[in-house]
Amino acid sequence: MRNHLIAIQGSVSSFHDLAAKKYFGEEVTTLECNSFKEVCDKLSKNQVDYGIIAIENKIAGSILMNYQLIDFYNLTIKGEIYLPIQLQLLGKKGTKLKDVKEIISHPMALGQSQLFLSNLEGVLVSEFKDTASSAKLVQKDQFNQLAVIAGPKIAKEYSLEVIENSVADEKINFTRFYILSKGMDVEDHPTKASVSLQTHNEVGGLSDVLSVLKQANLNLTKIQSVPIINNPSSYAFHLDIEFLDKIVFEKTIVQLKTLVESIKVLGIYKGESLPN
Repeated sequence: MRNHLIAIQGSVSSFHDLAAKKYFGEEVTTLECNSFKEVCDKLSKNQVDYGIIAIENKIAGSILMNYQLIDFYNLTIKGEIYLPIQLQLLGKKGTKLKDVKEIISHPMALGQSQLFLSNLEGVLVSEFKDTASSAKLVQKDQFNQLAVIAGPKIAKEYSLEVIENSVADEKINFTRFYILSKGMDVEDHPTKASVSLQTHNEVGGLSDVLSVLKQANLNLTKIQSVPIINNPSSYAFHLDIEFLDKIVFEKTIVQLKTLVESIKVLGIYKGESLPN
Protein backbone atom coordinates (compact mmCIF):
# COMPACT_ATOMS: atom_id res chain seq x y z
CA MET A 1 0.00 0.00 0.00
CA ARG A 2 1.31 3.44 -0.91
CA ASN A 3 2.57 5.63 1.91
CA HIS A 4 0.70 8.91 1.47
CA LEU A 5 2.38 12.29 1.90
CA ILE A 6 0.37 14.47 4.29
CA ALA A 7 0.77 18.24 4.72
CA ILE A 8 0.53 19.30 8.37
CA GLN A 9 0.81 22.61 10.16
CA GLY A 10 3.73 22.23 12.57
CA SER A 11 6.61 19.88 13.27
CA VAL A 12 7.21 16.37 14.61
CA SER A 13 5.07 15.62 17.70
CA SER A 14 2.89 18.69 17.18
CA PHE A 15 -0.84 18.03 17.56
CA HIS A 16 -1.26 18.01 13.77
CA ASP A 17 1.48 15.39 13.49
CA LEU A 18 -0.25 13.25 16.13
CA ALA A 19 -3.61 13.65 14.37
CA ALA A 20 -2.10 12.63 11.02
CA LYS A 21 -0.61 9.48 12.55
CA LYS A 22 -3.85 8.62 14.32
CA TYR A 23 -5.81 8.87 11.06
CA PHE A 24 -3.34 7.47 8.52
CA GLY A 25 -1.11 5.28 10.74
CA GLU A 26 2.23 5.69 12.50
CA GLU A 27 4.28 5.15 9.33
CA VAL A 28 2.73 8.03 7.42
CA THR A 29 5.07 10.61 5.87
CA THR A 30 4.34 14.24 6.72
CA LEU A 31 5.37 17.52 5.12
CA GLU A 32 5.83 20.23 7.74
CA CYS A 33 4.20 23.58 6.90
CA ASN A 34 4.42 26.93 8.65
CA SER A 35 0.74 27.83 8.35
CA PHE A 36 -2.71 26.45 7.57
CA LYS A 37 -2.60 28.42 4.31
CA GLU A 38 0.60 26.63 3.29
CA VAL A 39 -1.05 23.26 3.98
CA CYS A 40 -3.94 24.12 1.64
CA ASP A 41 -1.61 25.62 -0.96
CA LYS A 42 0.60 22.51 -1.08
CA LEU A 43 -2.49 20.33 -1.51
CA SER A 44 -3.99 22.52 -4.22
CA LYS A 45 -0.72 22.30 -6.19
CA ASN A 46 -0.64 18.48 -5.92
CA GLN A 47 2.57 18.58 -3.89
CA VAL A 48 1.00 16.30 -1.26
CA ASP A 49 -1.73 13.65 -1.26
CA TYR A 50 -3.76 15.03 1.64
CA GLY A 51 -3.74 17.86 4.14
CA ILE A 52 -4.88 18.04 7.73
CA ILE A 53 -5.98 21.19 9.57
CA ALA A 54 -7.59 21.87 12.93
CA ILE A 55 -11.11 23.24 12.59
CA GLU A 56 -12.26 23.63 16.19
CA ASN A 57 -11.27 23.10 19.80
CA LYS A 58 -13.66 22.39 22.66
CA ILE A 59 -12.34 25.34 24.68
CA ALA A 60 -11.07 27.85 22.10
CA GLY A 61 -13.86 27.29 19.56
CA SER A 62 -13.83 27.34 15.75
CA ILE A 63 -11.00 28.53 13.50
CA LEU A 64 -12.95 30.66 11.04
CA MET A 65 -9.96 31.23 8.76
CA ASN A 66 -9.75 27.51 8.04
CA TYR A 67 -13.34 27.39 6.83
CA GLN A 68 -12.43 30.21 4.45
CA LEU A 69 -9.29 28.40 3.25
CA ILE A 70 -11.25 25.26 2.38
CA ASP A 71 -13.59 27.34 0.26
CA PHE A 72 -10.86 29.53 -1.30
CA TYR A 73 -8.78 26.54 -2.44
CA ASN A 74 -11.87 24.51 -3.42
CA LEU A 75 -10.80 21.56 -1.27
CA THR A 76 -12.81 18.52 -0.20
CA ILE A 77 -13.28 17.25 3.34
CA LYS A 78 -12.32 13.57 3.18
CA GLY A 79 -12.75 12.82 6.87
CA GLU A 80 -12.50 14.06 10.44
CA ILE A 81 -10.67 13.06 13.56
CA TYR A 82 -10.90 14.09 17.21
CA LEU A 83 -7.69 14.27 19.22
CA PRO A 84 -7.78 14.47 23.03
CA ILE A 85 -5.63 17.40 24.12
CA GLN A 86 -3.59 17.45 27.32
CA LEU A 87 -1.66 20.66 27.91
CA GLN A 88 1.30 21.14 30.23
CA LEU A 89 3.75 23.93 30.94
CA LEU A 90 7.17 22.61 29.91
CA GLY A 91 10.70 23.89 30.38
CA LYS A 92 14.30 22.77 30.47
CA LYS A 93 15.44 20.51 33.28
CA GLY A 94 15.42 22.29 36.62
CA THR A 95 13.18 25.18 35.54
CA LYS A 96 10.69 26.33 38.20
CA LEU A 97 7.56 28.40 37.64
CA LYS A 98 9.15 31.36 39.45
CA ASP A 99 11.99 31.30 36.90
CA VAL A 100 9.73 31.66 33.84
CA LYS A 101 9.73 35.10 32.20
CA GLU A 102 8.06 34.19 28.90
CA ILE A 103 5.64 31.48 27.76
CA ILE A 104 5.34 30.65 24.05
CA SER A 105 3.07 28.35 22.06
CA HIS A 106 0.62 28.08 19.18
CA PRO A 107 -2.28 30.56 19.56
CA MET A 108 -4.78 27.70 19.98
CA ALA A 109 -2.83 26.20 22.90
CA LEU A 110 -2.55 29.62 24.54
CA GLY A 111 -6.26 30.21 23.97
CA GLN A 112 -7.08 26.98 25.78
CA SER A 113 -5.04 28.01 28.85
CA GLN A 114 -6.35 31.49 29.61
CA LEU A 115 -7.26 30.84 33.25
CA PHE A 116 -3.78 29.56 34.03
CA LEU A 117 -2.06 32.38 32.16
CA SER A 118 -4.22 35.09 33.76
CA ASN A 119 -2.93 34.11 37.20
CA LEU A 120 0.71 34.70 36.27
CA GLU A 121 2.25 38.08 37.04
CA GLY A 122 5.08 39.61 35.05
CA VAL A 123 5.19 36.77 32.50
CA LEU A 124 5.18 37.61 28.79
CA VAL A 125 2.90 35.41 26.66
CA SER A 126 3.89 35.12 22.98
CA GLU A 127 2.28 33.34 20.03
CA PHE A 128 4.41 31.09 17.85
CA LYS A 129 3.70 28.98 14.76
CA ASP A 130 3.25 25.63 16.57
CA THR A 131 3.97 23.82 19.83
CA ALA A 132 6.88 21.77 18.48
CA SER A 133 8.76 24.77 17.11
CA SER A 134 8.15 26.54 20.41
CA ALA A 135 9.68 23.59 22.23
CA LYS A 136 12.81 23.85 20.08
CA LEU A 137 13.29 27.43 21.25
CA VAL A 138 12.85 26.39 24.87
CA GLN A 139 15.53 23.75 24.34
CA LYS A 140 17.99 26.46 23.32
CA ASP A 141 17.19 28.82 26.22
CA GLN A 142 20.38 29.31 28.22
CA PHE A 143 18.75 31.02 31.19
CA ASN A 144 15.81 28.68 31.90
CA GLN A 145 13.41 31.61 31.60
CA LEU A 146 11.44 30.35 28.60
CA ALA A 147 8.60 27.81 28.77
CA VAL A 148 6.11 26.30 26.35
CA ILE A 149 2.51 25.13 26.66
CA ALA A 150 2.30 21.80 24.85
CA GLY A 151 1.42 18.13 25.22
CA PRO A 152 3.26 15.18 26.80
CA LYS A 153 4.60 14.00 23.42
CA ILE A 154 6.44 17.31 23.07
CA ALA A 155 8.03 16.86 26.49
CA LYS A 156 9.34 13.45 25.48
CA GLU A 157 10.42 14.43 21.96
CA TYR A 158 12.37 17.52 23.07
CA SER A 159 13.57 16.31 26.51
CA LEU A 160 11.65 18.93 28.47
CA GLU A 161 10.32 18.70 32.03
CA VAL A 162 6.82 19.41 33.31
CA ILE A 163 6.71 22.66 35.27
CA GLU A 164 2.93 22.65 35.71
CA ASN A 165 0.53 19.86 34.75
CA SER A 166 -2.97 20.27 33.28
CA VAL A 167 -2.93 23.98 32.43
CA ALA A 168 -5.95 23.88 30.09
CA ASP A 169 -9.10 25.67 31.21
CA GLU A 170 -11.05 22.38 31.16
CA LYS A 171 -9.87 18.87 31.99
CA ILE A 172 -11.81 17.29 29.12
CA ASN A 173 -10.38 18.95 26.04
CA PHE A 174 -10.13 17.90 22.41
CA THR A 175 -9.47 19.33 18.97
CA ARG A 176 -11.32 18.34 15.81
CA PHE A 177 -9.35 18.09 12.57
CA TYR A 178 -10.47 17.91 8.95
CA ILE A 179 -8.70 15.61 6.50
CA LEU A 180 -8.56 17.45 3.17
CA SER A 181 -8.17 16.26 -0.42
CA LYS A 182 -8.56 17.77 -3.89
CA GLY A 183 -11.08 15.32 -5.30
CA MET A 184 -14.51 14.27 -4.08
CA ASP A 185 -13.43 10.79 -2.96
CA VAL A 186 -16.37 9.57 -0.89
CA GLU A 187 -15.67 6.89 1.71
CA ASP A 188 -17.64 3.63 1.75
CA HIS A 189 -20.70 3.81 4.03
CA PRO A 190 -20.43 7.53 4.91
CA THR A 191 -22.39 8.88 7.87
CA LYS A 192 -21.67 12.60 7.79
CA ALA A 193 -21.37 15.55 5.42
CA SER A 194 -20.17 19.14 5.54
CA VAL A 195 -22.07 21.76 3.57
CA SER A 196 -21.57 25.47 2.92
CA LEU A 197 -24.54 27.62 1.95
CA GLN A 198 -25.74 31.18 1.65
CA THR A 199 -29.36 32.00 2.37
CA HIS A 200 -31.31 34.71 0.61
CA ASN A 201 -31.28 38.04 2.42
CA GLU A 202 -34.79 37.69 3.79
CA VAL A 203 -36.56 36.90 7.04
CA GLY A 204 -36.68 33.18 7.85
CA GLY A 205 -34.10 32.04 5.30
CA LEU A 206 -32.06 29.99 7.75
CA SER A 207 -35.18 28.78 9.54
CA ASP A 208 -36.45 27.29 6.26
CA VAL A 209 -33.18 25.37 5.84
CA LEU A 210 -33.39 23.96 9.36
CA SER A 211 -37.00 22.90 8.81
CA VAL A 212 -36.04 20.91 5.72
CA LEU A 213 -33.28 19.13 7.63
CA LYS A 214 -35.70 18.28 10.43
CA GLN A 215 -38.31 16.91 8.04
CA ALA A 216 -35.64 14.69 6.45
CA ASN A 217 -34.61 13.43 9.92
CA LEU A 218 -31.04 14.66 9.41
CA ASN A 219 -29.04 15.54 12.51
CA LEU A 220 -27.36 18.95 12.43
CA THR A 221 -24.28 18.56 14.66
CA LYS A 222 -22.76 21.99 13.98
CA ILE A 223 -23.67 25.28 12.38
CA GLN A 224 -21.08 28.00 11.99
CA SER A 225 -21.45 31.41 10.38
CA VAL A 226 -18.35 32.38 8.38
CA PRO A 227 -17.62 35.88 7.01
CA ILE A 228 -17.29 35.93 3.22
CA ILE A 229 -13.94 37.29 2.04
CA ASN A 230 -14.19 40.72 0.34
CA ASN A 231 -17.87 40.96 1.28
CA PRO A 232 -18.00 42.02 4.94
CA SER A 233 -21.79 42.34 5.09
CA SER A 234 -22.44 38.74 3.97
CA TYR A 235 -21.98 35.43 5.73
CA ALA A 236 -22.00 31.79 4.70
CA PHE A 237 -23.20 29.01 6.96
CA HIS A 238 -21.13 25.88 7.43
CA LEU A 239 -23.24 22.87 8.41
CA ASP A 240 -22.12 19.45 9.61
CA ILE A 241 -24.91 16.94 9.07
CA GLU A 242 -25.21 13.32 10.20
CA PHE A 243 -27.38 10.88 8.23
CA LEU A 244 -28.30 7.21 8.14
CA ASP A 245 -29.00 7.07 4.40
CA LYS A 246 -26.78 8.91 1.89
CA ILE A 247 -29.58 8.97 -0.69
CA VAL A 248 -31.85 10.84 1.75
CA PHE A 249 -29.08 13.37 2.31
CA GLU A 250 -28.55 13.87 -1.44
CA LYS A 251 -32.28 14.36 -2.03
CA THR A 252 -32.34 16.93 0.77
CA ILE A 253 -29.51 18.88 -0.87
CA VAL A 254 -31.52 19.00 -4.11
CA GLN A 255 -34.47 20.37 -2.15
CA LEU A 256 -32.33 22.98 -0.39
CA LYS A 257 -31.01 24.28 -3.72
CA THR A 258 -34.47 25.73 -4.38
CA LEU A 259 -34.45 27.62 -1.06
CA VAL A 260 -30.99 29.19 -0.82
CA GLU A 261 -28.82 31.53 -2.84
CA SER A 262 -25.99 29.00 -3.11
CA ILE A 263 -25.03 25.63 -1.64
CA LYS A 264 -21.94 23.46 -1.89
CA VAL A 265 -21.22 20.00 -0.49
CA LEU A 266 -17.69 20.21 0.93
CA GLY A 267 -17.36 16.53 1.74
CA ILE A 268 -19.18 13.28 2.48
CA TYR A 269 -17.32 11.05 4.92
CA LYS A 270 -17.40 8.78 7.95
CA GLY A 271 -18.10 10.72 11.10
CA GLU A 272 -16.12 10.01 14.26
CA SER A 273 -17.51 9.82 17.78
CA LEU A 274 -16.59 12.49 20.30
CA PRO A 275 -13.86 11.39 22.74
CA ASN A 276 -14.97 10.70 26.29
